Amino acid sequence: MTTTPPESDPDHDPNDLVPLPQTRVHSDEDEHELVDASLVEARSFPLSKTGIVAWTVVLSVTLLIFSLVTYSQIFAEQEIGGDASASELMTLQMQGKLIVGQQQIMAFDKTLQTDLSDSLPEELNTGSYEQRLCYAILKGELEGPSAAIEQLLDLDKQVRQYDLELTADQKKISAMIEELNQQYKSGELNSSDILPLIDRQLLESRLGWTGRLALLPGETPLTIERAAIESEALTMLVILIIMSVVGLGIGLASLTSVIVFIVKLTKKKITPHFEIRFYNHNIYIETFAVWMCLFFGTSILLGMLSFENPTTAMYLQPLIFFGSLICLVWPILRGIPFSQVRQDIGWTWDNPLREIMCAIPTYLATLSLLLPGFIIMFILMALVSVFQQTPEFASPIGPSHPIQELLAEGGTTMVLMIFVTACIAAPIVEETVFRGILYRHLRDVKSFSARWMSVLFAAIINALIFAAIHPQGIYGIPLLAMLAIGFSLAREWRGSLISSMAMHAIHNTLVTCVMLTIL
Repeated sequence: MTTTPPESDPDHDPNDLVPLPQTRVHSDEDEHELVDASLVEARSFPLSKTGIVAWTVVLSVTLLIFSLVTYSQIFAEQEIGGDASASELMTLQMQGKLIVGQQQIMAFDKTLQTDLSDSLPEELNTGSYEQRLCYAILKGELEGPSAAIEQLLDLDKQVRQYDLELTADQKKISAMIEELNQQYKSGELNSSDILPLIDRQLLESRLGWTGRLALLPGETPLTIERAAIESEALTMLVILIIMSVVGLGIGLASLTSVIVFIVKLTKKKITPHFEIRFYNHNIYIETFAVWMCLFFGTSILLGMLSFENPTTAMYLQPLIFFGSLICLVWPILRGIPFSQVRQDIGWTWDNPLREIMCAIPTYLATLSLLLPGFIIMFILMALVSVFQQTPEFASPIGPSHPIQELLAEGGTTMVLMIFVTACIAAPIVEETVFRGILYRHLRDVKSFSARWMSVLFAAIINALIFAAIHPQGIYGIPLLAMLAIGFSLAREWRGSLISSMAMHAIHNTLVTCVMLTIL
């Protein structure tokens, strides 16, 4: 049975406010039950005028964000000179900790003695001026102060060759590292007798762990301080070994989960719980467009405000995320009861614990999709590098997220707010709008196709938009899209958003913890 809106409504579209009771679902054999003829006729052009406008807004915002981020990654002029950030030194810091950690293991077991000079490849001697200073420090750790001094001399030649303008701090730090190694070479190994406290603090604050290493050579009389950085390095090495073993286990579990899911699908032991509605789908793309305008408009406004303390801006991020859910008022204003909105977007939780438990094998299976994602990402990076020239002393641009910088330089409060935003707010809100609102529209608009075709269409379009609006740009699209496809399949299977929210939270938590460990 259908309801007809008043004839006085000139803007009525047959796809807008069709009756709330469900009128058709997919059967197990992928056939469709009979539906009202007027509704079938309405499917000849599934988008209403407002739906077309909404899609125009969605695509325009998506393309704008993607274009701006991609341009900054590929075509924008890279900044040369200036002070390097903490995250730019991440690779060399980790490499240095691994080297010192291996030295500690070899000190315990002489049978493991090996030449570590090859563990510091010349390819790491690139990027910003501070990165190359860190390289010289690690060179000194491995080969002695003479090697560090020689590396600094080569660095000075490069500075003159490329006419790099150094900051006052960079000149001072370089001079301090040279003075330290000259004294180490002559037998004076106590850095506290070589440099005043304020200079040592500057070296540590600017070069982090590597700066501390420069102040504490292997035979330093400051044994307690040296033991502390050696312990930190050994801890990092052990953590990376554990992560490698765990990663191998997760990989095997992921492969097992994929096999189990395939077997169960072929035996039809997995029943999709997503219910086709196909009415009101235009209202949901309108809702998604409203969310985009609210979320990105507020984010732009926040970016225009100048905060002396970055933590203040970070406090507002969860409010922006959760506040953007006010977009759910739109379908209510358009005539859909909130109880029906909850059903439509997957805000249902008959058994939350079961949904969370289902998220674990589904997330493991989704990790298998990351392998082709990584392959595509590396292909993209190789293609871009063909026509992208990285000037000398400029840091290469790759897939990264702004929170790397915040994690590297922020304190405990900043880290806590990042976890709240990335691991709680983002999973709840992004799953609501992407796998709830947008996926509902895409599945319903393609509902007259075979189920597998409709699911594939909705998952891919959903994934591309999801990946394109993230700050990782073109390099991050393959991985983010693969994850989003996995989240969509969880939504299709479970019907509820609880599983996809849990998957999203698990992933963001793991990534944030790994980044925090490395930084």
